[in-house]
Amino acid sequence: MPITKSDLINETAISCGMARDDARKIIEQFFHVVQDIIKEGKSIEIRGFGTFSPKTCNSRVGRNLQTGELISLAAHKSMNFKFSPELKAKITGSPLKPAAANKQAQVRELAKTDSL
Repeated sequence: MPITKSDLINETAISCGMARDDARKIIEQFFHVVQDIIKEGKSIEIRGFGTFSPKTCNSRVGRNLQTGELISLAAHKSMNFKFSPELKAKITGSPLKPAAANKQAQVRELAKTDSL
């Protein structure tokens, strides 16, 4: 059974110890920001999670499967999501590839030196 937006709001409120209304505002605002950025044609990269990016599909010729007739399909926009190596490793249970693990270690080391 899929998790709904309401479930996501409840989980956020519980895990952050905040009111459900506050969590709802945060989640809905996040979705609005993502939609606006994608609508502008920009990508959103969330380190350790993934990248949302717009995708433009050109017009093309398709086929009506019932009649076999050729039809013209209009160009349209859609959204693409690519998992980060860290999220992919968590989902599949496989270890991080050495390049991704090294990059993650470098980021941690940089964060330590920046905080000093």
